Amino acid sequence: MVAFKIVLKKLLGNSVAKLGIAVPGRISESTFVSATNLPYIQNFNFAKFFAGAKVKIDHDARCFARAEYVSKRTTLFLMLGTGVGRAVGRNGKILRVKKLEYPERWEREYKKIRDSKNDQRLAAFLGLKLKKIISFYKPKTIAVGGGVATRKGFLKKLQKALRLPVKKSKFGKNSVAIGAAIK
Repeated sequence: MVAFKIVLKKLLGNSVAKLGIAVPGRISESTFVSATNLPYIQNFNFAKFFAGAKVKIDHDARCFARAEYVSKRTTLFLMLGTGVGRAVGRNGKILRVKKLEYPERWEREYKKIRDSKNDQRLAAFLGLKLKKIISFYKPKTIAVGGGVATRKGFLKKLQKALRLPVKKSKFGKNSVAIGAAIK
């Protein structure tokens, strides 16, 4: 972490007044508690690390949602990459649903199917596994970001499996950073 801090200081100097950070796991105020895909970072307090700066930290899927959400309609936001990030927008607000910060039990299976590049199978798998969250929140549309969303033809397959309108992120790979910046 010392090397990380040295690099940041060289890039940013000592002039960081505000910082928005998106993390793919559980958070508590300005602390990144843990993430399955980052086992080497636990209970890391960004506010202490960037002493003197106003630090805001949030889950990456909520940051994605914050950048992409433009209506008051209920929307499910999915980040499909290393894992499956989920967030919900309703009535013009991004909901804080702690349960969605935790990885699902089925994420190992997701990773195997994702890595097989069988997008038809992956879409069907996600359709089955996301049925409960869709049934509970009743989204009118689903916004998808992350590396898997860029695969040719995948979003059409996912839309068919989920039986809901699916749209690709407007800001592409920058959505999460934009959402973190406007936190």
